[in-house]
Amino acid sequence: MTMRLVQSVDSLAEKHGGPSRAIVMLAEAQARAGSDVQLIARAEADKPYAPDPALVPLTLAQGFAERCRHTAALLRSEAPSLLHDNGLWLPANLAATATARRLGRPHVISPHGMLAPWALAWRPWRKRIASALFQQSLLESAAGLVAAAEPERSHIRARLPRARIATIANGVNIPASLPARAPQPMRTLLFMSRLHPVKNLPALIAAWGRIIADPTFDAWRLHIAGPDEDGHRAELAPLVTALGQHPRITFTGPVSEADKVATYAAADLFILPSLSENFGIVVAEALAHGLPAITTHATPWSDLPREGAGFHGAPDAASLEAMLRQALACPPAELIAMGARGRALVERRFGWPRIAAQSLAFYEWLLHGGPTPDFVEA
Repeated sequence: MTMRLVQSVDSLAEKHGGPSRAIVMLAEAQARAGSDVQLIARAEADKPYAPDPALVPLTLAQGFAERCRHTAALLRSEAPSLLHDNGLWLPANLAATATARRLGRPHVISPHGMLAPWALAWRPWRKRIASALFQQSLLESAAGLVAAAEPERSHIRARLPRARIATIANGVNIPASLPARAPQPMRTLLFMSRLHPVKNLPALIAAWGRIIADPTFDAWRLHIAGPDEDGHRAELAPLVTALGQHPRITFTGPVSEADKVATYAAADLFILPSLSENFGIVVAEALAHGLPAITTHATPWSDLPREGAGFHGAPDAASLEAMLRQALACPPAELIAMGARGRALVERRFGWPRIAAQSLAFYEWLLHGGPTPDFVEA
């Protein structure tokens, strides 16, 4: 029997980065695995990550009432097995999961890091209101929840002691081949993600200021790419100015999907210095493109040093500086070898067929029982 699914998310706009892209790719991978998948998201002017319509039909809705109507229509159509909602706190999440509950359809929730301590402390009054009005009740009534990595599983468990939680990583598209990296007079450290306080860019800029003071690293520059969120770019400007006339930092704004391959190919090393990440899709993406990565204890990438694919340390400026000094001192051939090991790691663990199979096995278990999958904590 074909499994019929509705995937729901507030927004698929490219400016929201990795999670929006990952939800589309998961829906497509589930469809390739034989499921009938519908996707619903907000209608908006910003360019969306749109699924292949031959695989996953996309319904766009404006406003809360329209979201409820469209979600109800999808859930009534051909008796879908369940709804999988992505994210928390927003009216779109209320519309999706409350509609599923009203119609007697089971719902699954992926919080996407929104139960992490840092996330709960960011604009906390909004979360407290949403929790009291609807979110806690809808979390408790969910058939199951999905964590992207072990730290997120523990955050969910702290909030929901009786929940059934599947730990299923985000997947990543893996290029069939990589362009050769030609020697360049300048070597590039790449950050590519949202410009948001959680990404910890002030600490990175502070660490970079000490790096550029050392002539050993004169051949390196820092390339910061990604969409500005809530004016954070303006908050970073004086920090860069304080580094002097030649900080060797460039801000390039959002990078389109079409330009990402070239952006990764032009870099030698990737960094994500975040204060909180439930997964860090861009780390997996960088590794898939053959770049070694630097990231922090606040991300679930502690295996990078063990795999010989990167560096993992504390998020403060001094620790970032220490990791940068170690990484930037590596000869080009050593960084290339680290990138190759990282790509092999992604191929083993984060290919979409594997991720889709785990998610569908979780749904099947929630719906019909049987042996508990080994990635599920019930």
